[in-house]
Amino acid sequence: MCGRFFLDAQAGEIIEHYQMPPPDLFAPRYNIAPTTPVLALGDKGFSLYRWGLIPSWAKDPSIGNRMFNARGETVAEKPSFRSAYKRRRCLVPANGFYEWRLENGRKQPYVCHRDGELFSLAGIWEHWQDAAGNEIDSCAIITTDAQGRMRELHERMPVFIPPEGYADWLDCKDEDTARADALLRDTKPDYSFYAVGTAVGNSRNEGPELIRPLDS
Repeated sequence: MCGRFFLDAQAGEIIEHYQMPPPDLFAPRYNIAPTTPVLALGDKGFSLYRWGLIPSWAKDPSIGNRMFNARGETVAEKPSFRSAYKRRRCLVPANGFYEWRLENGRKQPYVCHRDGELFSLAGIWEHWQDAAGNEIDSCAIITTDAQGRMRELHERMPVFIPPEGYADWLDCKDEDTARADALLRDTKPDYSFYAVGTAVGNSRNEGPELIRPLDS
Protein backbone atom coordinates (compact mmCIF):
# COMPACT_ATOMS: atom_id res chain seq x y z
CA MET A 1 0.00 0.00 0.00
CA CYS A 2 0.96 3.65 -0.07
CA GLY A 3 -0.38 5.51 2.96
CA ARG A 4 2.14 8.32 3.32
CA PHE A 5 4.43 10.15 0.89
CA PHE A 6 6.32 13.40 0.44
CA LEU A 7 6.94 16.02 -2.23
CA ASP A 8 9.85 18.37 -1.55
CA ALA A 9 10.25 19.73 -5.09
CA GLN A 10 10.03 23.46 -5.64
CA ALA A 11 7.54 25.03 -8.07
CA GLY A 12 10.30 25.53 -10.66
CA GLU A 13 11.13 21.82 -10.61
CA ILE A 14 7.46 20.95 -11.08
CA ILE A 15 7.25 23.28 -14.09
CA GLU A 16 10.46 21.90 -15.63
CA HIS A 17 9.40 18.27 -15.19
CA TYR A 18 5.77 18.53 -16.29
CA GLN A 19 5.84 21.67 -18.45
CA MET A 20 2.89 22.81 -16.36
CA PRO A 21 2.71 25.21 -13.37
CA PRO A 22 1.32 24.02 -10.03
CA PRO A 23 -1.50 25.99 -8.38
CA ASP A 24 -0.65 29.02 -6.25
CA LEU A 25 -1.42 27.08 -3.06
CA PHE A 26 1.31 24.51 -3.82
CA ALA A 27 4.06 24.07 -1.21
CA PRO A 28 6.52 21.23 -0.49
CA ARG A 29 5.21 18.75 2.09
CA TYR A 30 7.01 15.94 3.89
CA ASN A 31 4.20 13.97 5.52
CA ILE A 32 1.27 13.76 3.11
CA ALA A 33 -1.46 11.58 4.62
CA PRO A 34 -4.89 10.38 3.49
CA THR A 35 -7.78 12.91 3.68
CA THR A 36 -5.35 15.82 3.14
CA PRO A 37 -4.89 17.79 -0.13
CA VAL A 38 -2.72 16.15 -2.79
CA LEU A 39 -1.22 17.80 -5.87
CA ALA A 40 -2.11 15.85 -9.02
CA LEU A 41 -1.94 16.43 -12.76
CA GLY A 42 -5.00 15.62 -14.87
CA ASP A 43 -5.60 16.19 -18.56
CA LYS A 44 -6.45 19.85 -17.90
CA GLY A 45 -3.55 20.71 -15.61
CA PHE A 46 -2.69 20.58 -11.92
CA SER A 47 -5.28 20.62 -9.14
CA LEU A 48 -5.41 19.84 -5.45
CA TYR A 49 -7.44 16.73 -4.63
CA ARG A 50 -8.55 15.22 -1.35
CA TRP A 51 -6.55 12.01 -0.94
CA GLY A 52 -9.10 9.22 -0.58
CA LEU A 53 -11.40 8.67 -3.55
CA ILE A 54 -15.12 9.38 -3.05
CA PRO A 55 -17.21 7.58 -5.71
CA SER A 56 -19.71 9.85 -7.44
CA TRP A 57 -22.57 7.66 -6.17
CA ALA A 58 -21.50 7.77 -2.51
CA LYS A 59 -24.04 9.08 0.01
CA ASP A 60 -21.39 9.97 2.58
CA PRO A 61 -17.96 11.39 1.65
CA SER A 62 -16.37 9.61 4.62
CA ILE A 63 -16.23 6.49 2.45
CA GLY A 64 -13.15 8.08 0.88
CA ASN A 65 -11.22 7.94 4.16
CA ARG A 66 -10.29 4.31 3.49
CA MET A 67 -10.11 4.46 -0.32
CA PHE A 68 -6.73 6.15 -0.74
CA ASN A 69 -5.26 3.18 -2.64
CA ALA A 70 -6.65 1.20 -5.58
CA ARG A 71 -5.22 -2.18 -6.55
CA GLY A 72 -3.89 -2.18 -10.10
CA GLU A 73 -5.10 -5.74 -10.62
CA THR A 74 -8.77 -4.82 -10.03
CA VAL A 75 -9.00 -1.05 -10.57
CA ALA A 76 -10.74 -1.53 -13.94
CA GLU A 77 -13.42 -3.75 -12.38
CA LYS A 78 -14.21 -2.42 -8.89
CA PRO A 79 -17.41 -0.31 -8.88
CA SER A 80 -15.71 2.31 -6.72
CA PHE A 81 -12.82 2.85 -9.14
CA ARG A 82 -13.67 1.64 -12.65
CA SER A 83 -15.31 4.85 -13.90
CA ALA A 84 -12.39 6.99 -12.69
CA TYR A 85 -9.87 4.58 -14.21
CA LYS A 86 -11.59 4.75 -17.57
CA ARG A 87 -12.26 8.50 -17.64
CA ARG A 88 -10.22 10.37 -15.00
CA ARG A 89 -6.61 9.26 -14.60
CA CYS A 90 -3.99 11.54 -13.06
CA LEU A 91 -0.31 11.73 -12.13
CA VAL A 92 0.65 12.30 -8.49
CA PRO A 93 4.09 13.98 -8.16
CA ALA A 94 6.33 12.66 -5.38
CA ASN A 95 9.95 12.57 -4.31
CA GLY A 96 9.34 9.49 -2.22
CA PHE A 97 6.94 7.53 -0.04
CA TYR A 98 7.16 5.83 3.35
CA GLU A 99 6.81 2.20 4.35
CA TRP A 100 7.16 0.57 7.76
CA ARG A 101 8.79 -2.75 8.69
CA LEU A 102 8.56 -4.54 12.03
CA GLU A 103 12.06 -4.68 13.53
CA ASN A 104 12.95 -5.70 17.07
CA GLY A 105 9.34 -5.40 18.14
CA ARG A 106 8.69 -1.93 16.72
CA LYS A 107 7.77 -0.45 13.37
CA GLN A 108 10.74 1.14 11.62
CA PRO A 109 9.86 3.71 8.91
CA TYR A 110 11.73 3.85 5.60
CA VAL A 111 11.86 6.41 2.82
CA CYS A 112 11.42 4.80 -0.59
CA HIS A 113 12.74 6.92 -3.45
CA ARG A 114 14.28 7.09 -6.93
CA ASP A 115 17.67 8.66 -6.22
CA GLY A 116 15.88 11.59 -4.59
CA GLU A 117 14.43 12.70 -7.93
CA LEU A 118 10.91 13.90 -8.69
CA PHE A 119 8.70 11.16 -10.17
CA SER A 120 5.01 10.36 -10.79
CA LEU A 121 2.68 7.86 -9.17
CA ALA A 122 -0.33 6.48 -11.03
CA GLY A 123 -3.56 8.02 -9.80
CA ILE A 124 -7.26 8.28 -10.53
CA TRP A 125 -9.65 11.02 -9.49
CA GLU A 126 -13.38 11.53 -9.05
CA HIS A 127 -15.84 14.41 -8.66
CA TRP A 128 -18.48 14.16 -5.92
CA GLN A 129 -21.40 16.44 -5.14
CA ASP A 130 -24.16 16.18 -2.56
CA ALA A 131 -27.77 17.41 -2.70
CA ALA A 132 -26.79 20.68 -1.05
CA GLY A 133 -24.27 21.43 -3.78
CA ASN A 134 -21.12 20.69 -1.76
CA GLU A 135 -18.39 19.45 -4.11
CA ILE A 136 -15.19 17.47 -3.54
CA ASP A 137 -12.57 16.34 -6.05
CA SER A 138 -10.73 13.35 -4.64
CA CYS A 139 -8.09 10.87 -5.76
CA ALA A 140 -6.50 7.49 -5.09
CA ILE A 141 -3.01 6.14 -5.78
CA ILE A 142 -2.78 2.82 -7.63
CA THR A 143 -0.64 0.03 -6.18
CA THR A 144 0.75 -3.25 -7.46
CA ASP A 145 2.65 -6.26 -6.11
CA ALA A 146 6.01 -5.27 -4.67
CA GLN A 147 8.97 -6.13 -6.87
CA GLY A 148 12.72 -6.36 -6.36
CA ARG A 149 14.05 -5.08 -3.04
CA MET A 150 10.69 -3.53 -2.15
CA ARG A 151 9.53 -7.01 -1.16
CA GLU A 152 11.78 -6.65 1.89
CA LEU A 153 9.51 -3.86 3.18
CA HIS A 154 5.97 -4.55 2.02
CA GLU A 155 3.90 -6.79 -0.25
CA ARG A 156 2.58 -3.78 -2.21
CA MET A 157 4.09 -0.66 -3.79
CA PRO A 158 2.70 2.35 -5.69
CA VAL A 159 2.78 2.22 -9.49
CA PHE A 160 5.46 4.43 -11.07
CA ILE A 161 4.61 6.07 -14.40
CA PRO A 162 7.71 6.98 -16.49
CA PRO A 163 7.76 10.37 -18.27
CA GLU A 164 7.42 8.70 -21.66
CA GLY A 165 4.13 7.22 -20.43
CA TYR A 166 2.56 10.45 -19.14
CA ALA A 167 0.56 11.21 -22.29
CA ASP A 168 -0.80 7.66 -22.54
CA TRP A 169 -1.77 7.61 -18.87
CA LEU A 170 -3.61 10.95 -19.02
CA ASP A 171 -5.38 10.28 -22.33
CA CYS A 172 -8.91 9.22 -21.37
CA LYS A 173 -10.75 10.67 -24.38
CA ASP A 174 -11.77 7.39 -25.99
CA GLU A 175 -12.12 5.48 -22.68
CA ASP A 176 -9.82 2.77 -24.08
CA THR A 177 -7.61 1.64 -21.20
CA ALA A 178 -5.24 -0.60 -23.22
CA ARG A 179 -2.26 1.76 -22.94
CA ALA A 180 -2.97 2.47 -19.27
CA ASP A 181 -3.25 -1.28 -18.62
CA ALA A 182 0.19 -1.76 -20.19
CA LEU A 183 1.70 0.90 -17.93
CA LEU A 184 0.29 -0.85 -14.85
CA ARG A 185 1.73 -4.19 -15.99
CA ASP A 186 5.16 -2.84 -16.91
CA THR A 187 6.08 -1.17 -13.61
CA LYS A 188 9.74 -1.89 -12.86
CA PRO A 189 11.29 -2.43 -9.38
CA ASP A 190 13.36 0.75 -9.31
CA TYR A 191 12.75 2.12 -5.81
CA SER A 192 15.55 2.34 -3.25
CA PHE A 193 15.03 2.86 0.49
CA TYR A 194 16.69 3.96 3.72
CA ALA A 195 15.62 4.14 7.37
CA VAL A 196 14.37 7.39 8.92
CA GLY A 197 13.24 8.49 12.38
CA THR A 198 9.88 7.52 13.86
CA ALA A 199 8.54 11.11 13.90
CA VAL A 200 6.96 10.54 10.49
CA GLY A 201 4.52 8.13 12.13
CA ASN A 202 2.59 11.14 13.48
CA SER A 203 0.91 12.82 10.51
CA ARG A 204 0.92 16.15 12.36
CA ASN A 205 4.72 16.27 12.12
CA GLU A 206 6.07 18.12 9.12
CA GLY A 207 9.44 19.27 7.77
CA PRO A 208 12.52 18.12 5.83
CA GLU A 209 13.99 16.46 8.92
CA LEU A 210 11.45 13.65 8.44
CA ILE A 211 13.29 12.38 5.34
CA ARG A 212 16.77 12.63 6.89
CA PRO A 213 18.52 9.21 6.96
CA LEU A 214 18.53 7.68 10.42
CA ASP A 215 22.32 7.28 10.45
CA SER A 216 23.09 10.86 9.32
